[in-house]
Amino acid sequence: MQSLKKTIGSIIKKHRKRQKLTQFELAEKIGVDPKYISRIETGVSSPSLTIVEKIFEILHINIKNLFENEPA
Repeated sequence: MQSLKKTIGSIIKKHRKRQKLTQFELAEKIGVDPKYISRIETGVSSPSLTIVEKIFEILHINIKNLFENEPA
């Protein structure tokens, strides 16, 4: 099973790319360094819930997406 921070990172990356946003553009919208977005997407950094909330809002991600592919 993949770690939660890697799962969150993968979801963010997938949705960001679908919306044709660069890491720089996403970072600019939430007020963080683009390198931080990279670290989140690769599972290196654990973002705060506040940051996750902002990213999910911008990318129109529903929290249930975190658990869609996880076994019960």
